[in-house]
Amino acid sequence: MISFDLECANEHRFEGVFKDYESFASQMERGLVACPYCESVEIKRLFSGCSIQARPATAPLSERRGPNMFEILRMIEGYVRENFENVGSDFAETARAIHYGAEEERNIYGQSTREEIDELLEEGISVTPLPSSGASEN
Repeated sequence: MISFDLECANEHRFEGVFKDYESFASQMERGLVACPYCESVEIKRLFSGCSIQARPATAPLSERRGPNMFEILRMIEGYVRENFENVGSDFAETARAIHYGAEEERNIYGQSTREEIDELLEEGISVTPLPSSGASEN
């Protein structure tokens, strides 16, 4: 199997996987390779460099540890607290006022019931419920 980075005439980038180079060349020649986004058959192969390392420059993948789900939730909560205004239990009312232009547009957060969130979504008001990391860990 061989993999190539490809790009269509509309600058959509995607990856193509072929049995071998001859299979790739044959399919390209016959116009069988098409962009998965716009179906254009004007495709070109992009240069993709390779790297050979004699020894790992960093810890092996098995030793690397990324943040767990609770750490990610805490990072999101911290970002929201630092960059959004807390409107408390007036969240649904304030979100409506901002959406309909009665209040200045700004990022807000607060508490709301599931029913209020459903009503906001039905009105076309974008909201994203976020669980509390503290409540999730318990």
